[in-house]
Amino acid sequence: MKKGKKQISLVIDSDFGRTVEDDMALCYAFSESKFKIEAITLAPYKDRQINVENSQVENELELHRLLRYIGLKDYSLCYEGSKGFCDDLYFKSSPAVKKIISLASKKQITVVCLGGLTNLAIAISLKPDIAKNIEILWIGLRHVFHQEFTDLNYQTDKKAFEIVAKSNANLTIFPSYIGKLFSISLNKMENDICVNHLGNYLYRRITEQFDFTQEFCRLYSLTPIAYLDNPEFCYVKKLPLNLLLKDFHKTSMDKLVNYVYDLKSTEEIWKNFAKKLTKLTNNFSPVSYFFISDTHLDDGRKHKLKQFGFKTKEEMTETIIKNWNSVVSKKDIVYHLGDFGNYELIKRLNGKVNLICGNHEISDMEKLGLTFEQFKDKLKKLGFANVFKEGIFLNKKVFGQDIFMNHFPSKTQPDVVNFFGHVHSLKPVKRLGVNVAANYHKCTPISQSDMSHFIDFVSDTQYTVDDFSN
Repeated sequence: MKKGKKQISLVIDSDFGRTVEDDMALCYAFSESKFKIEAITLAPYKDRQINVENSQVENELELHRLLRYIGLKDYSLCYEGSKGFCDDLYFKSSPAVKKIISLASKKQITVVCLGGLTNLAIAISLKPDIAKNIEILWIGLRHVFHQEFTDLNYQTDKKAFEIVAKSNANLTIFPSYIGKLFSISLNKMENDICVNHLGNYLYRRITEQFDFTQEFCRLYSLTPIAYLDNPEFCYVKKLPLNLLLKDFHKTSMDKLVNYVYDLKSTEEIWKNFAKKLTKLTNNFSPVSYFFISDTHLDDGRKHKLKQFGFKTKEEMTETIIKNWNSVVSKKDIVYHLGDFGNYELIKRLNGKVNLICGNHEISDMEKLGLTFEQFKDKLKKLGFANVFKEGIFLNKKVFGQDIFMNHFPSKTQPDVVNFFGHVHSLKPVKRLGVNVAANYHKCTPISQSDMSHFIDFVSDTQYTVDDFSN
């Protein structure tokens, strides 16, 4: 942020467990230096299957998970919100309400409400004077000329809207139809943000919520952050408050409300978000190591399909590629321990892939009549980071102990753990090592943290002889 420019003191109020859009909005806010995030408050929401208290637990768990992906280990910014609604005459304080009152009693704050307005309404009801220090950006209501408002954020707590709207707080509304204007194709989203752990995580969350027959995702929750970042992204007009009070008595106060009626360029907003998301995750997300072998990509032999549990080679290949890219970012390091398959498909896989040759690689090399150096150069030109003819030791810093990686199970010293593939029996963990073959691990590269658990198991196992039989 440039010197002399004051940061905006920001509170994000959301029901994070409900939609991944709110996760993306929080990432957007964290990525911009002009925002000082003072608190993240958890708004309650109504669900036919989940009660309010359980919704708070879901919100908190999802928020903590997201912060870990961003790279923040401290959850002190998180405040649990109300366990009831103003509609039900619930006006008890909560950590979120207390934090809003504390902040607004001392200075001007901006509260971005991505769900219901309950926390804000209770805070203003308990201490009305703070309203003059609060700028509110809220996504809610339908088109102003509809006879009634049926959107979820309004219906969650209508009374909360009346309290906030009639207060002295400055209110800017992003009506729900704006969400229909701001849609991004899933394909574009994948290409633009799946470059690291956080982007992969957000995309995976999005696709879990949508049927793959849907091609577009609405990004309603990004609009308030985009507006704060650059007001020119939005078209705004002033409307009299009484025009919005469909379910309540009109007020005598002469108050105008900011109403966002259109977006200038959804493409520019998306580009701005994607660019900043990349910077954010590059700053916080560490490089991780992944391990896998025996992917046999594009291999249609019947016994291979049977081992993997697929009917066609296309189904097997596409599943492995999708699973791979859902956990591996472009800057992660992957060790593939042989029998890769169609080498051209490296172009579709994330990560810096180091290939240790298996029996299929050696066979391919001989069929092509190439020396190993020629074969290595050929694969590196396709996109492999490095290729090794025989087994190698992993950098000891990764796990803090000696790890020998080879395609075939290898005899090692008692204090050396062997990562290997090739063995196609149901023994992913052997006495002296770990079998990382893809069909044992849900066709997905094994993360560094998961491998640590396997290593602990191997290290704790008592042995007297080598046990690498099939």
